Amino acid sequence: MRIFPNRAALALALLLLAGPSGARADGGAAAAAAKASLQQAVDETLAILNDKSLERDARLHKLEGIALDHFDFPKMTQLVLGKNRSQLSEAQQTEFTEEFREHLSLTYGKQFDKYTSNEKIEIGDGRLEGNKDVTIRMRISGGSAPADGVRIDYRMRSDGGKWLVIDVLPEGVSMVQNFRSQVQEIVTQKGVGQLIQTLHEKNAARAQSAKAS
Repeated sequence: MRIFPNRAALALALLLLAGPSGARADGGAAAAAAKASLQQAVDETLAILNDKSLERDARLHKLEGIALDHFDFPKMTQLVLGKNRSQLSEAQQTEFTEEFREHLSLTYGKQFDKYTSNEKIEIGDGRLEGNKDVTIRMRISGGSAPADGVRIDYRMRSDGGKWLVIDVLPEGVSMVQNFRSQVQEIVTQKGVGQLIQTLHEKNAARAQSAKAS
């Protein structure tokens, strides 16, 4: 089962590859703070990608650390599980979060190899949502991006004053909603008890395939 389309893979892989932008972030202090958080991730990521002394595994490990700092994986897990969350114990929810994070790492980690430094990134305005989330729009073109470019929205939420990504929307398609529909399919066909095991097996198969390639 392929959870995300190719464009989503490129979009998430390039999440932190945005260069400095003069684009104005509207929506007040919240939008400005969210954009500043994303810009911090950008600076850290570019420093790693441009460090030619790093081996591939070391580079991916450092990039994963940045993702952990700037993605709210527990919140994303809650959104992905939806109503199924109540059927899992706290320990199972934690285990699902780890498998979900591993899935994202395996799916998108190799996409960083496509980074050429020729990508052009345009950071658009920050939009304040009704629930006080902030959505920041980007467009990626050139380099490893498709010929017609990629539009990506990043939905961010404040957690104790720190702005974290809770959803990625390549071409307006929600990654969280996409994955949630796949989770529901597994639950419907196999039951919630098989959800974590199924995802674990898929992660293991993907990891083995990556080693063989």
